[in-house]
Amino acid sequence: MDDYRRTKYCIPLEGIEERKKEVKQSVLKDHPRAKDMHTYVSDNSTKYKHEFMQAYHFKCAYCGVSIDLIPKATFEIDHFVNQKSERFTSKKDAGTIDNLVLACRDCNHSKNAFEVTEENEDDLNPDKENIVANFSRDDMFYIVPSESGKAKPSITGFYEKLHLGSEIHRIDYLVMSMIGLQKALKDKETEYVELSNAINILKRKRNLMSV
Repeated sequence: MDDYRRTKYCIPLEGIEERKKEVKQSVLKDHPRAKDMHTYVSDNSTKYKHEFMQAYHFKCAYCGVSIDLIPKATFEIDHFVNQKSERFTSKKDAGTIDNLVLACRDCNHSKNAFEVTEENEDDLNPDKENIVANFSRDDMFYIVPSESGKAKPSITGFYEKLHLGSEIHRIDYLVMSMIGLQKALKDKETEYVELSNAINILKRKRNLMSV
């Protein structure tokens, strides 16, 4: 099944949970008493933020935008289940590594306090396989709920809350596809330059839309 967050040139978003455990071990090696992993992996000045981003192949887990398009500092660490949820008794309980997700600023701020319940958690968790079954790309490269996803209010609610169907997410996908193709054509100067020009035009359009 295709993952709507990646182009044909992107590394598959698989094995995230295991890679996140490695990030946790990296934190614990230097800070044995650490409980709230968010404190460490959300700090742009530490190696842990880079390692956490690497676990996601430097891509937003929700929309798929990558570091090829937006700077490292604009990636944030989201509490998948909101840290103010009644499911947690303390801030450190919400900051466990399995509850942290790499998100672009747009997705993180849009998601905000969206309620992830025990019932919809597996469907929405971007570290797991179900999210790929619930969202896809249509023929125009927009993110859309899949046929099965349309039947679930939690899926459509999440889709609307994060504005996953927005034009900017479509442009991101197109630009990342072009960047991947450009890398594949690095030995063909004419095509490489033409793609560079097209990529720059779309990047400028994206930047204007994100202001």
